[in-house]
Amino acid sequence: MDLLHIILPIALCAAIGYGTNYIAIKMLFRPRKEMRIGSFRVPFTPGVIPRNKPRIAAAVGKAVSETLLTREDMTARLTQAGFREKLTDSIQDALTEQSAPLSALLPCQEEGELTQEISQVIGGKILDGLKKVDMNALVAEVAQTSFGDLLGNPMIAMFLGGGMLDNLCQKLSAGVSSYLEEKGPELVAPMVKEELDGMLDKPIRENLDDLGIPEEALRNLLEAVVGHVLENNIQSVLGSLDVKAVVEDKINDMDARELEDLVLSVMKNELQAIVNLGAVIGAVIGVVNIFI
Repeated sequence: MDLLHIILPIALCAAIGYGTNYIAIKMLFRPRKEMRIGSFRVPFTPGVIPRNKPRIAAAVGKAVSETLLTREDMTARLTQAGFREKLTDSIQDALTEQSAPLSALLPCQEEGELTQEISQVIGGKILDGLKKVDMNALVAEVAQTSFGDLLGNPMIAMFLGGGMLDNLCQKLSAGVSSYLEEKGPELVAPMVKEELDGMLDKPIRENLDDLGIPEEALRNLLEAVVGHVLENNIQSVLGSLDVKAVVEDKINDMDARELEDLVLSVMKNELQAIVNLGAVIGAVIGVVNIFI
């Protein structure tokens, strides 16, 4: 038996094994679209994966949500101390390193509607606080402080003595209360709005400096807020996130080429190993045939 009769069957069987596996793997993805001759669908079109894409998408989505990325896993990751600290750092950096004015971070409002509404609310709170002040006592204290020395003068004491000063204080306090009730809103709200507009024109860091709030206090506040949200609301947030549906929709939205690229990016070497293994098995079959 010459060398050609030994090598040729082995090479032929190896090529067949390699070629059949190569074609089989390609037929997983090709053809990408269904082919028809009249009303007759050409067999094996489209390829196995494009034809079963909805079923594959549902299976992958289920596997990811129930095995790879469960709600318990995500909760554990999101509530661990390291993630909480990084999230707090990111929020603080985003706030304090923002060079744009505070107004750029707030919803767009025409003609200062936002500051107008806020100033009216704050102004109303200020006026409510002023109404709780005992105006009689306040005016009497101011009058005593301002006119105390003058009352030592007999001439002035003659005019302001005998309860005259108390009557004046009562009338003055009643006038102040009436004025705040009537003119207070239009007096206080514009001043509050002016201050708010000034704050909105500055970055957050400048506002913190103006208010005397250290960054450490801001961080403590953010840590408290982030911790509360993660510990008390993470379950409801994750409950509204349907991982299975997200994965399934993502795969269904891919066209056949994108899906092929995705599979090959993960299993290209493994699929090539299957093709090579086909050549090896074919070569072994060729060797066996020589001795049969």
